[in-house]
Amino acid sequence: MIKSPVGLALSAAALLLALSPEARKTARKWAVKATEMALDLSEQAKTAASSITKTK
Repeated sequence: MIKSPVGLALSAAALLLALSPEARKTARKWAVKATEMALDLSEQAKTAASSITKTK
């Protein structure tokens, strides 16, 4: 039996993803967008660090 609200929410999300193709497509789009944003932030941090070391 699931006792915590977080566990219940995660179970409901897993069930929705397992049963709904549209939910899987949406989740994939969000995952791709999140990965893209993380890579952009990483590149910006790398550029900023590079410019700091060049000015010293």
